Amino acid sequence: MLAQAEMQHKKLQAEIESKKIHINHKGRGRKPKLEIKEQVCLCLFYLRKMPTFKVLGLHLGISKKDTFHYWLEILGNVLPASLLEQV
Repeated sequence: MLAQAEMQHKKLQAEIESKKIHINHKGRGRKPKLEIKEQVCLCLFYLRKMPTFKVLGLHLGISKKDTFHYWLEILGNVLPASLLEQV
């Protein structure tokens, strides 16, 4: 599952990068605090336990919910709907 999610992530990132207009050098900016596998775990943990995003941020050291919504879309494509609803 993680390998498929990473492939979907790379495709989506390549699509986003192709549409960007770069003013500064490519690759500049803030790096993500969590690795890809940690971001997927964040999404699955939220779906399973349904904590508030404030509690989730305290546990994982993040402060925004964009990561969850981004990976929810990818996991929706990777996992069957019935399995995603069970999580």
